[in-house]
Amino acid sequence: MLTMSFYSPSWLQEGQGIPPTLRWAFSTEAPLVALDMGRESGEVLAADETGGLYRLDRRGQLLTVSRGLRGVRAVAWSDSNPAGAAIVGERKVFRLNGQLEAEWSVGLPEVALGIALAPFGRQTAISLANGGNLVLGDQSEQLTVFDTIRPLKWIQFLASEAVLIGAADYGQVCAHRLNGEQLWSEKCFTSLGEMCAAADGETILMAGFNQGIQSLGGDGSTGDSYLIEGTVCRVSCSFNADRIAAATLERQLYWLDSDGQLLWATEVDDEIVRVICDPLGEWLLCGLRSGHILRLDWES
Repeated sequence: MLTMSFYSPSWLQEGQGIPPTLRWAFSTEAPLVALDMGRESGEVLAADETGGLYRLDRRGQLLTVSRGLRGVRAVAWSDSNPAGAAIVGERKVFRLNGQLEAEWSVGLPEVALGIALAPFGRQTAISLANGGNLVLGDQSEQLTVFDTIRPLKWIQFLASEAVLIGAADYGQVCAHRLNGEQLWSEKCFTSLGEMCAAADGETILMAGFNQGIQSLGGDGSTGDSYLIEGTVCRVSCSFNADRIAAATLERQLYWLDSDGQLLWATEVDDEIVRVICDPLGEWLLCGLRSGHILRLDWES
């Protein structure tokens, strides 16, 4: 039976700033390929490269494990309800229930790039390689189809209103209502490694590789940029962006405040698959290629 891991790396106490407490660690049975977390529930959905899916509670306890969905490339988990979705292979999306069973699946006309679930899990958004975007209902019915100038690699529902934020890996960041109406679209003149929006959409952060962390305001206006050492490829923020987590291709891990000031940084001994900041900015979820998933706490 799978249990929490006793993995406790030395790099946690190294580096700069105030180090976190390792609250828990969990290990998947094979290398980690995808990770997501529900902002309200704190539940975690992880996928490994042999088809394993794992649902954890906020304490790192295993709730459900499932095997057989080989080829998972991306996952999404609802903020408040036990519901998820996964891109499997190039052109298929599965809707998952709390037992990680497939409720339905859809075949797609183009390669799927990004996937997101609405906060209550009722809608699933999928972005495609041809620039098309789909919003599906909870029974897989098609609610909306709309196109963007460039294919969106990252998409995210806002928590405060029915808006979808998206970013291409180069050239475009945009916001759309769920009926497809474009609210704004801005050019982005740097390649991106990831995009993350605060829950209210007032801050949008982008991992800009050698350009550091770039930001936009809620209307697409240019915001601050944060230059940190390394090639930034992962980024996440708390509910209102008071805390920012970032990772680099060189395996550096950063914990910053809303002004980009360094609170903690270290060099990890493994490839960082994803970083996820909790809504209150008190802890960080870090998923490593080896399969280790760590919750790092700065709670008082």
